[in-house]
Amino acid sequence: MFTRFLWLLPIFFGIYIITTNNYLLESIENYLTKCIDDFFNAINDNNNDEEQIIINNNNNDEERIWTRLELEKYTNLENGLYLAILGKVFDVTKGVKHYGPGETYHSFTGRDGSLAFITGDFTETGMKDDITSLTPQQIKALNSWVDFYTKSYSYKGKLVGNFYNSDGSPAAGFHYLVAKLKQAEENESAEAEKNRIFPPCNVEWTPETGSRVWCTTSSGGIHREWSGVPRMYFENPSSKQHRCACVNLESREFKENMANFRKFEKCPPNSTSCQIILDN
Repeated sequence: MFTRFLWLLPIFFGIYIITTNNYLLESIENYLTKCIDDFFNAINDNNNDEEQIIINNNNNDEERIWTRLELEKYTNLENGLYLAILGKVFDVTKGVKHYGPGETYHSFTGRDGSLAFITGDFTETGMKDDITSLTPQQIKALNSWVDFYTKSYSYKGKLVGNFYNSDGSPAAGFHYLVAKLKQAEENESAEAEKNRIFPPCNVEWTPETGSRVWCTTSSGGIHREWSGVPRMYFENPSSKQHRCACVNLESREFKENMANFRKFEKCPPNSTSCQIILDN
């Protein structure tokens, strides 16, 4: 009867030896303490490495902080041709045929004329770094110019002003820029979602017959299982502006947004193709 429990004897014997042997107990305690210390030291070393990386990234000795007065001197070939966009300074001297004295874009040198990159207003009043009048999408387009200058010219540092403080830290304009770029991404995501639900129609035009719009399972570049029917889609029901959208008449999304849609005149309600006759 007791033979089935014989395998427990070595375990009890081992426990007895350990508990009655101070040396063994002390050795085990020291080993466990060392393991715990090594574990926490590894975590601390990791944290220290990450902190050091952050410090190194934030302390770029080669990055210069420019004042407006300093940048104003760089409008000629003797000193160099420098400009700023969204608070970042670039040496555009090698683009002298565009930025040199008397050339089309010379007025950009020696300053931050970010707004003019979008408005095209190269006058003194148009050349400014205040971008609050721009839409999120325009600001995104402006930010793409920074990518262009980063790839094409030499980056020289930050300009004290709307986007950066005198210590190089982000100023109010920088935070505004980041917020609007995020908003532009959200707008694009929302627009992409609308296009997924209500894909654009295929469109063709001839002088004789005018425009034809039609829907397929891949019209608008949106691949799906249904083709849909053409409808005029008004994002704002009170607006006169619309686009042609392919809609699934049985979908929940269409039924919930019926006020945003109108039928094309003289087009059968369930037709996948509509001819739009132009008025003379």
